[in-house]
Order: sequence, then structure tokens, then C-alpha cells
Amino acid sequence: MIAISLYLRVLLQLLGQTWVKTIAHTSTLLLLPILTYVITSVISGNIALSLGMVGALSIVRFRNPVRSPLELSVYFGAITLGISASVSEKWLYILMVSVTLVAVILFLIHMALKILS
Repeated sequence: MIAISLYLRVLLQLLGQTWVKTIAHTSTLLLLPILTYVITSVISGNIALSLGMVGALSIVRFRNPVRSPLELSVYFGAITLGISASVSEKWLYILMVSVTLVAVILFLIHMALKILS
């Protein structure tokens, strides 16, 4: 998944898309496929959980002022972390903890670079 995300980023940059050069967009391209995989693994076959997930993600997306795509990915990761922990998917929980930690670290680096510039 990560290799395909990196390939997509390089391809977009070669096609002249300058927005993809930022750390926020690159991190988002790396995080969203993993988050989507975890979400679909957790909610597959459970209609109540899938409707709840759609509702939770909609509330975060439309009720929260999002300043960057990376921030939105971190919010989605936190929601996915909570839902995967509640259905006792231990390996998904461990994966999401590690992905969320990486996302938070990248977000902090991004914000520090933005402040220093």
C-alpha cells in the first residue's frame, strides 16, 4: 500500500501537480490507504458498525474546521483507532497506534517547520 502511495505521489509530481510536494499532502497520501484498509477490515460484514463509522467520519469532516489534509487524516486515524479497539481487533489496534504516532510526529514536524519559516 505504501509503495503504491509513493508511486502515486511521484506520478502526480511528474505530471506537474505542485500541491503534492508539501509534507502535509505527502503524509496524507501515505496515511489514507492504510486508514482505509483498517476501516474496511473492521466494518466489513457489520452494517451497524459501518453506518456508525460513516456518521462519525461525517461529523468530524463537516463540523470541524480542518486546516490541512494531514490534520484530517489524523482525525480519521483517531476514529479508526477507537473503532478497531472496540471490536477487539488487536492487530488492527497495534497497526493504528503505530500509524497514528507516525502521523502525529509528522504533523508536529510540519507545524514546527511552518512556525520557523
